[in-house]
Amino acid sequence: MRRVFAGVDGGGTGTRLRLTDESGTVLGVGQGGRANIATDPHVAWASICTALDQALARAELDEFSLHWAFGLAGAEVSEKRQLFLEMTPSDLPRPIVVTDAYTACLGAHDGKDGAIIVVGTGSVGYAIRSGADGVHTRRVGGWGFPQGDEGSGAWIGREVLAAMLRAHDGRRVPDALSKACWDYLQQEADPLAWGVNKRGGDFARLAPLAIRQAEEGCIEAQRLLSAAAREVEVLISALIDAPGFSDLPISGLGSLTSILMTYFDKSRKYLFKAPLGDAVDGALLLVHRAMNDRK
Repeated sequence: MRRVFAGVDGGGTGTRLRLTDESGTVLGVGQGGRANIATDPHVAWASICTALDQALARAELDEFSLHWAFGLAGAEVSEKRQLFLEMTPSDLPRPIVVTDAYTACLGAHDGKDGAIIVVGTGSVGYAIRSGADGVHTRRVGGWGFPQGDEGSGAWIGREVLAAMLRAHDGRRVPDALSKACWDYLQQEADPLAWGVNKRGGDFARLAPLAIRQAEEGCIEAQRLLSAAAREVEVLISALIDAPGFSDLPISGLGSLTSILMTYFDKSRKYLFKAPLGDAVDGALLLVHRAMNDRK
């Protein structure tokens, strides 16, 4: 029977799945909705099944055996992870489930030791170090919005909204950033009430306003991005200044990392390297390793 492998990357905004054969040839890909198992394991399973159905339809396979690994947001919450695993349909094999930060780090360094800093809607730092006594990992941040995700798109967006509200109250001088935020929000709602019950992804939609205004010379927008960069640098320092992790190469992932890098302290010399792959690559590496270990 033909063996096929699936790698899954699932987070707070979407799911990606790639189906390959044993040689790594892509047979099909699929996408689904959000897949944070700490938030809702049932929604996560539905999103993954949607992505799998798409990939299988494109692959047009007959008889096959499926082997898969998931890198999912929220997988560090053990009780939610167990609940999620128990949802595996009887006609499907039980997957390997780890955090999306772990698979992203594996993919970025092609399975070798290394570290990542991810700054998109949220933010997290992760590192993997192999030794004679096994594999060691270190995680910094990534605890969700608003209690964490410092320097991220959600964090920046919240600060943009707060600046607009302070300008409206007369607690700060209005500027191009506060005006841009007001103009953007009034297209869909009352700007003064827009932030009520919003999630991190909603706030992240405001981050491009700060980026655009910073590029156009707005001092407050530039200060905000500089503050976000400081927060990310704190994550990096906590990650790679720890004993045993200090000499690891680090890759920057996520939509905002390269932008914030331009605001980093030039006196710090980080060992940045271009990522070799993504979180789906990392999940596929993980499932292939598991298969090799069983031989």
